[in-house]
Amino acid sequence: MAQAQVHRDTDYLATGTHKGASAVMVLHDPGADFLSCGVSVGLAIYNDDDESNGLVTVVSESSVTCTLAGGTNNYWSSGDTYYIYKTSAYNTKISTIYTDRRAGHKVTEKSQLTDEGYLPEDVDLDQDDDNVFGPGQPIKRYRG
Repeated sequence: MAQAQVHRDTDYLATGTHKGASAVMVLHDPGADFLSCGVSVGLAIYNDDDESNGLVTVVSESSVTCTLAGGTNNYWSSGDTYYIYKTSAYNTKISTIYTDRRAGHKVTEKSQLTDEGYLPEDVDLDQDDDNVFGPGQPIKRYRG
C-alpha cells in the first residue's frame, strides 16, 4: 500500500506582537509587511495571549482587522502575540502526497499508483513468482 503524507496548516504565515493601543479590534504591527508576506482576507488569525481567534477581514502592510472570539478578552492588547495562518482554519488539510513503495516517487493522487502502492511503470511482472531471480531472469531450478 502507498504511504500517504498529509500536509496541514500548522505553520504560520506571519507572527509578531501587537504594537498599538489596547482593547482594539485592529492589530497594528509597523514593519510587518502583511500584504507583502501574503496575508489576505479570509485567513485565520490567533491571539496567543488571550487564546482568541478569527478571520482577517481587512489587511494593509501594517495592520489587520478581524473579529476575535473564543478568548478571554476577544480584542488586541499592546504586546499580544499573533499568528496568521495560510488557510481559514488552523490545522486545515492543505495537500496529500503518496509515495511509491518501490522507488520512492511522489504523486499527488492515490489513483496514480497500483493497489500495491507502485507506479505502474515500476511494476515487475514476475515480482510475485518465487521461482524467478529477477526481471527477465531464468527460472530457479531446485535440486533435491
